[in-house]
Amino acid sequence: MLRTKLIASLKEGYSVENISRSKVWLSDEPIDLGGKDSGPTPTELLLSSLASCKLITMSMYANRKDWDFQGATIELTVGDKEEKTIIEKSIQFKGDLTEEQIERLTVISGRCPVVKMLSESIEFKLV
Repeated sequence: MLRTKLIASLKEGYSVENISRSKVWLSDEPIDLGGKDSGPTPTELLLSSLASCKLITMSMYANRKDWDFQGATIELTVGDKEEKTIIEKSIQFKGDLTEEQIERLTVISGRCPVVKMLSESIEFKLV
């Protein structure tokens, strides 16, 4: 299993420097919440991870099937948090795809590694 490592350090205010492999990026809170708006919020980063994983998984699947998948756009929105967090999803497909192919790709998007990781119970272990 591929291990992914991220190191995050709190900088000025609520700004967080994130490092993984050779990549460095900031996350932050908006100004109205006391941040400096120097990067996406943690929730926006999570949605980005989900959307990216879904798009890559659909593309890999369509490529293996040799379908005319020319890309897609996913919009994710976090709904109201009551008993359970709901993420609403909308997908616009590009390419000459049948309804069956679109339906299959939609199902496949829900089986990407990030969705699986978040859908299963996650255990945090202090090391």
